[in-house]
Amino acid sequence: MRIRRSHIFLCSFAALGLVGIACGGDGSTAATGGGLTGSGGASSGNGSGAGSSVSNGAGAGSSSNGSGAGSSVSNGAGAGSTTSNGAGAGIPSGSGSGNPDAKPTPDTDGSPNGIFRVNLANGRLTQNGTEIQVRGGNWFGLEGQDDLERPGAMELFIGSMWWAENDAPRTIEATMKELTSSKLKFNTIRLPIAPQTLVANHPDGNYSTTSPRIRNNNEEVYPYANAREALEDFLKQADKNNLNVILGIHSCSNHLGWRAGRLDDDKPYVDSDRENYDYKADAYSCKTGEDAYDYDKWLATIREMAQLPKKLGIDNIIGIDCFNEPWKYSWPEWADMAKACYDVIAEENDDMVAVVQGVSGSHQPAGASGLTLEPEPHGDPDLNPNWGENFYGQTAYPIQIPRNRLCFSPHTYGPAVFVQKQHVDQSKPECVGLEDEAAAKAKCGLILERSNAEAVAKMEKQWDEHFGFLHDQNFCVITGEFGGVKDWPKNEMDPGLAQLWAHLPAGKRYDWEWQNMYVDYLIKKKMTDFTYWSINPESGDTGGIYLHAYTDADKTGWGKWTGLDTEKVDMLARLK
Repeated sequence: MRIRRSHIFLCSFAALGLVGIACGGDGSTAATGGGLTGSGGASSGNGSGAGSSVSNGAGAGSSSNGSGAGSSVSNGAGAGSTTSNGAGAGIPSGSGSGNPDAKPTPDTDGSPNGIFRVNLANGRLTQNGTEIQVRGGNWFGLEGQDDLERPGAMELFIGSMWWAENDAPRTIEATMKELTSSKLKFNTIRLPIAPQTLVANHPDGNYSTTSPRIRNNNEEVYPYANAREALEDFLKQADKNNLNVILGIHSCSNHLGWRAGRLDDDKPYVDSDRENYDYKADAYSCKTGEDAYDYDKWLATIREMAQLPKKLGIDNIIGIDCFNEPWKYSWPEWADMAKACYDVIAEENDDMVAVVQGVSGSHQPAGASGLTLEPEPHGDPDLNPNWGENFYGQTAYPIQIPRNRLCFSPHTYGPAVFVQKQHVDQSKPECVGLEDEAAAKAKCGLILERSNAEAVAKMEKQWDEHFGFLHDQNFCVITGEFGGVKDWPKNEMDPGLAQLWAHLPAGKRYDWEWQNMYVDYLIKKKMTDFTYWSINPESGDTGGIYLHAYTDADKTGWGKWTGLDTEKVDMLARLK
């Protein structure tokens, strides 16, 4: 697999030998990676460099022909239980030990009734006893950005950049009202943050610094001293506008962002070997230095997040998304850690649920570091999971969070983020087993069309095997991320892709087909809770629900929103 991180916003990831891909990161770069010779474009006047890149895929250890199937996870110490003050037993490694007898996931743990709970009869989330559909999107920025002038800057994208002349600048509240009153009828926002977002005086979230100043700060509509203030006001405005929030820990560091696959991640990272690429994070580590993070600090972060509703006088936080795309952990290891996350939430807040993502198709074995990985079971080896998509291990190693306070949250993406081998037409011998850049160079076709029954069946098998089975067992399942650029491989933020895939039939919209196939699947499964990636359009691989003025020819439009994407709105309106 290869890395693809588009400028404007770093979204997708995949590397050679790594099973699974990622989205929902942070940053603002222009890059086409993983061996693709693409073009990025020039600087957009905001210090967010654009340039092109060529990546060699960042050596990552083999993974059973890229499938992630094969041997069981390695042995090792599990997470252990948390104490009353949230201190854990240290970062776990290897397979989990919290459920050696494979006890089934309990229904309840005797905790008192609260605002948000799961109906055990059907897995639907309830709010004050009434079933609700989670309809929402991701609004990113506060988790930190890949910014050359101000690395790790924590600021919310709101469509009102300081350099854009605007007589009526967009506000957070106006956007919230539009999200709730339009055909979208959103009632939820997933808001990613980093541990540093909670630190009021953190230099990367200090908005009084003017050289360099933050990029999207129109002081009339973003009147905050720091990222912590912006976070707190956002939560209060969401509450005022009848929007619930899923608050997520998106990384161990605002500097590492999407790269982090574990709490104490360290270089080399998946983009460490990328060529002609300015946005590397090798100067930062979650193991040592200013961003050092560990299991106990993570639990302390969760505790502080769980205390926010009482502190702010709000009751709209559905729960805490314990860690974004924990792709370097095995399922047993991550399941034990997620239980510790829940224990802290339950100690501090009777109203929230725990939101738990899946793992990937590979994991870091005990004692290893960097990009040393081994396969993680995920079922059919020809159906690769996205980072955060793989819950296959739940069957053999059931998580011990009570079902009435647990929502599983898979992330899944189509070819705009990464062309998986299950997307590729395997009828040509030279295309068998190929994916992404290798498939493009072999001029392979794609099968992603709603009219292709075989393709639909293959995608449905992938989703059923990785997470759909959980809904069948009456677990709460909220798709935490899905999305994509509709006209892929045409992408104004990554024009090199159109050249790479120029052999594909003109006018085909493969990612749009994939997105609608997934929506069809969710409707068929009656599993329609979702938060789409993303609300804001600065996501290079996916775009947003809002359109923006940026084009490859006119980069000054970066950060200027131009209205809702009616096609995406209509698609999401089908989810009822």
